[in-house]
Order: sequence, then structure tokens, then C-alpha cells
Amino acid sequence: MIAAADLARQVWRSFARVFPRCGVLAQATAFNLFLAFFPTLLIVVALATSRIGGKTSLLDLITNLTQFLPPGSQQIVGQFLIKRGPEAWKIALVGWAGTLLAGTQVMRMLMQGIHLIYEDRENLGFLRRQFRGFLLFLITIAPLLAAAILGVFGRPLRRWLSEEIGRHSSIHGLWSIFFPTAAFLFAMVGLAAIYRVARPRAESLRQVLPGAVLATTLWWLVDVSFGFYVRRVPYSIVYGGLAAVVGLMVWMQLSVIVVFLGAAWNAELADGRREARRV
Repeated sequence: MIAAADLARQVWRSFARVFPRCGVLAQATAFNLFLAFFPTLLIVVALATSRIGGKTSLLDLITNLTQFLPPGSQQIVGQFLIKRGPEAWKIALVGWAGTLLAGTQVMRMLMQGIHLIYEDRENLGFLRRQFRGFLLFLITIAPLLAAAILGVFGRPLRRWLSEEIGRHSSIHGLWSIFFPTAAFLFAMVGLAAIYRVARPRAESLRQVLPGAVLATTLWWLVDVSFGFYVRRVPYSIVYGGLAAVVGLMVWMQLSVIVVFLGAAWNAELADGRREARRV
């Protein structure tokens, strides 16, 4: 009974660290994450239109996935598929630049939110904050992007692999286990890196793993719950063609809040360790 009360108290304190102090910051971070989505899409489609994509079914996969994307991104994909040449790579370079700029701002805001959660006094200058955000983005873009792709597009990817390898392959049944497990591990690695780099002098990798595991689990629950909600709520009746854009931004804001909740859990555990040492 006492353990349950302590757990409930810790959960409440974790929420209190995030709300309301990080509410506006979560919205701003989600907006920058939304801005980073489109230039990243340019890079992915450029890969699909390259020789690598032409030798496989990657181009057909990207084309089929446009039905899950917002209307604006569908138009971008269409323009890429029409050009399919050197011009696509030139625009992809712009996509890289946009991804780096928007992604750096996302990481900088995440670090700012984590410092608010821990009530740290950060004395870094503007350039140093930008540089740390840039480095953190380079470190985490691969695992987080892999987790997002496997989590959002896991079913189409499984279907594509089944067609490429063969439906009667002996490993076909393992894809349903491999994709969720890989997405979970990639997300956990990326979140642990964010928590570790945000407070390099105060936290060790072992101390940030509990929050990374919690945030990854919550992230998976948010994906499943939000997907179930969107499929049953007639967003298109109210928002029309903007329904996918609204849904994507809401999902991104919920994802940012989950990252902050993981950091708040680590902060509560850190306070508990300090109190234990005093006793």
C-alpha cells in the first residue's frame, strides 16, 4: 500500500514538472518537428527516385505510402516522381538543409524543456545552444527516424518485404515481431541519447534509461491509441483536406509531451537518490 502511494506520488510529481511549465514549449517543439517533416520527406523520395530505388520496389512503396501523408506532402511526392532526375537531388540538398535547421531547433527546444523540468540554470550562449542542438540532432536522427518509420509504416513495409522475399519464406512470420521490437529499441536509444546529452555533467547513461524506457512505452501507447481514435473520429468532415495535417501535428505534440514526461521521471528518480544519500 505504501509502495503504491509512493508510486502515485511520483507519477503526480512527474506530471507537475511538465504541466504547465512545458506546455507552450511542447507546442513550439511540435511545430518545428512538423517543419522538419517535409524536408526529410524530400530526402526519402529522392532516395526512392535514385538508382537504388529504381532497382527495388522502393519507388512503388513510397508512391503507395502517399495516401497516409498530408495533402501538401502528397504534392511534393508527385513533383519528385515526375522529375526523377538530377533536379530531384538538387531539391534534396535543400531538404537536407531544411532538415538540419528545423531538426536543430527541435533538439534545442527539447533540451530547454529538460532543463526546465530539472529546474536547471543554463548559462550557455546562443551559439553554444545551437551547436549542442545540432550535434544532438546528428546523433539521434538515425535511431529516431528508424523508429518513426518502423512504427508508422510497419505494416506497409512488412507487405513490401513479403513481396520482395516471398510470402512462403520461413522468416515471414517473424516480421510482425521484428518490426515492433526494432522500433522500440531504436526509440529507446534515441531518447536515452537526448536525456544524456541534455545534462552531460549531471546524468549518466544508466540514470537516464528508466525515463527512456517509460517514454518509449508511452510513445507506443500514444501511437496505438491515437491511431484508434483517428480511424473512428470523422476528422475529414470538419477539416476536409487539412485533416491529415491536423492529425499529424497533434501526434507530434503528444510525442513531445511523452519525451518531457520521460525526463520528468528521471528527475524524480534523481531527487529520490539525493534524498536517500542525505538519510
